[in-house]
Formats: sequence, C-alpha cells, structure tokens
Amino acid sequence: MKKLLMTTIGCMALLLVGCNDKEEIQDANKDKQEQESVEVDRNEVEEEKDLVEFSQAPSDAAAIIEAGAGVKMKEILGSSTEKLKPEDLVFMEEFPVEKLTMDEMYNGIVEWFAMDYTTVHDPLVNFEPDYGEYGIDKREKKQLNIAVLIDASGSMKAIIGGEQMMALAKDAVKRFGAGLPEESIISLRVYGHEGTGSSADKAMSCSSNELIYQPDFYNEAEFTNALTKFEAAGWTPLAAAIKAGGEDLRVKASEKTQNMIFVVSDGVETCGGDPVAEAKMLAESDLGVEVNVIGFNVDSEGQKKLKKVADEGNGKYANVKSTIDFQNTFQSMLEEANAVVREMSQKVNHGMQIDNRTIKLNDEVLKLASSFYDFAALENSNMRAAVSVLRKSDRIDNETQFELVDKLDERREMMNDYGESLKKEKLELIKQTRQQLYESMD
Repeated sequence: MKKLLMTTIGCMALLLVGCNDKEEIQDANKDKQEQESVEVDRNEVEEEKDLVEFSQAPSDAAAIIEAGAGVKMKEILGSSTEKLKPEDLVFMEEFPVEKLTMDEMYNGIVEWFAMDYTTVHDPLVNFEPDYGEYGIDKREKKQLNIAVLIDASGSMKAIIGGEQMMALAKDAVKRFGAGLPEESIISLRVYGHEGTGSSADKAMSCSSNELIYQPDFYNEAEFTNALTKFEAAGWTPLAAAIKAGGEDLRVKASEKTQNMIFVVSDGVETCGGDPVAEAKMLAESDLGVEVNVIGFNVDSEGQKKLKKVADEGNGKYANVKSTIDFQNTFQSMLEEANAVVREMSQKVNHGMQIDNRTIKLNDEVLKLASSFYDFAALENSNMRAAVSVLRKSDRIDNETQFELVDKLDERREMMNDYGESLKKEKLELIKQTRQQLYESMD
C-alpha cells in the first residue's frame, strides 16, 4: 500500500513538471511569434517608405499643356527649352524602377521630364489674321449714342420751296432717327421754342431748353409725337443746348458708345452764350463727343461761326437748303463720324495687297505649327533618352523599354494631332477673313 502511494505521488510530480515545461514552451513560441510579427510590420513600413508614387500622366493635349514642365526639367533647364545632355540624366539612378509597373514608370518619366508647351502653344492659339491697313477693324463696333438738338427760334418759320423750314427740319430728323442702325440710342432736345423774338421775351426764350425725347432706342410713335410738341418761336440759346446735349448723352454713355451731337440750326447764338467753347469742352471730355452742325439756309457769316462750333467740337459742318440736302447730310455725317464704317471703307481697297498679305499670314501659321511639332519631338527625344539610360544600366529589359517608348510616341502623336487641329483652325480663319474683305469691297 505504501509503495502504491509513493508511485502515485511520483507520477503526479512528473505530470506537474511536464505541464510547466509545456507552458514555458508555449510562452516562448508566443513571444517568438510576436517578435516576428513586429519584424514583419517594421519591414512593411520600411518598404512603404521606399515606395514612390507618381501622379497619373495627363491623357489629353489640354491637360498636358496645363501641367507645364516636369520637376526634373525645371531643375535642369529652368525656363529654357533644349535637348538634354548625358550629364543631365545622371540622377536616373534614383528612378525606382524595381518597385514600379510599366504604367507607373511612364507616369514617372512624364512627371520628371515633361516640357512646358506654353511657349509654342500660346502664339499659335492666340494668332489672329492682321491685314494691316487693308484689314477690317477688329475692335468691337461701338453703339451709337446720339443727341439731336433742334433750333426752334422764330427764324425757322421762314418758307423755302413752299414749305416751312421747321416742318422740313422735323421731317429730316424723323427720317434720320428711323434710319439709325439697330440698338442705336437717340435723344431729342429743342431750344428757343418759347416766347417770341421780341426783346421782352428774350429771357424766357433764352431759357427754353427742353428734352422732349429721353435717351433711348428709336420708337417711331413716341419720336413722332415728340416732334409735334413745339413750333418755331423765339431766340437761339445754342451754347446752353450743346451743354445740355452733353448731359443727355451721359445718361446712356459707356466705354462701348460713340457719343455724337447733331445740331440743326438756321442761325448763330443770340443769347450771349459761347457755343464754340461748349463744343470744345465736350470734345475734350471723357465722352469724346463729336459735335456736328447742320446749318439750315444760313448766311455766309453765320456759316463761319457755326463751322467753328463743329471744328472745335471735332465734328462736321454742312449747310443745307432742301429736304434732300438734309437727308444726304445727316447720313454722310453719320458715316464719317462712325470710325468703324470710315476705316473699313479706307482699308478695304486693293485685292492684290490682300492676297499678298494672305500668303504671308498662312506662312506665319505654318511656322508656328512647325515650332509646335518640333517642340513635341524635342520632349519625346528627352524622355526617350531617360528611358535609354535605364536600359543601358540593365534596370529595365528590352520589352519594358519598347513599351515605354510606344507610350511616349503616343503622347507625341497626340500633341501633333492637337497642333494640326490648331493649324487648320487658323488657316480657315485667314480664309474667312480674306473672304469678308472681298465682300466688303463689293
């Protein structure tokens, strides 16, 4: 019995020792696994640190132009554009080919060696056909802003050819307003239309100066109605009317308006004002007003004075004696004052010169396009050189080199196609402009 008890105790002791050893082994294995896990994590972190991520290369011409020069090109060449030399490519040893796919390598080559196309792109895309003295003015055609001033002094009651001068003047002004280009602004002011020609009414008549058609587009009914609101009556406050006409123009004036005054008068200032000074002041003002004067059956001395008003007002003067004279004078003054019409008629006059200029403009476009193509070829050459360095150092194989070169050639082809589209667009613009010039001559 005692022997059995001792045997049992011995077994239990061995069992306890075995269990302790097993736990120690398990603990040791666990520590080893944890240590290995830490090592793996540390290695992954180190590998992640070594990874280089390049941006996706632009896939269309507009994006390529917007992207500008690559980081290495900026370091090597700055703002210049030339072919890279072998010593410029020593840093290709840093290019991490071992950790990149072929597409990622392409992205990296582009990110490093792209060139700034703006130097050849902008001159081509901004090209405009300039025909010099024979060309159509490219400035935006200005909106006409016109103030018509009608003299309603008593002398306008006189009869010419069986009709009253005032009636003839009203009819001419009405026709003038109706014939203005669309979107033109017109106002109508009458002066001297109150009182009489007597000394007793002079003060009242000289202060009569009224805007009867507000500055606006021509409305036949309203404009015609405004012309019925006055008749010939008193004195001639011409200076005050010119000054007020300038304020009428200012209501609608802008950088896009051509501001003009048309004075219809049968005589000179009789209210003590200085119309010459007022006209000059408006011509030299920020409005740049052109003061045109139409003298209606004025004597020689009166014509001299009214012509002085027009001269100082940077406008034209004409003396008329009939309805036909009125209409022709209004239209000719309008055309002469309208810079766009005048310059077009002066410039477009010789077909041979236009054709010669067309040839030169076409040559300019072809040279600009050629510079664009050459630039794309230079960029392609530089990028190919970088790939060649990788192959010569056995960092990539032949297949990878060929694939990279194919993608670089696709980039060049895309830029060539874009340059070709710009060239065709500009040549067509020249063709259309030339056609417009010939149509203008006709």
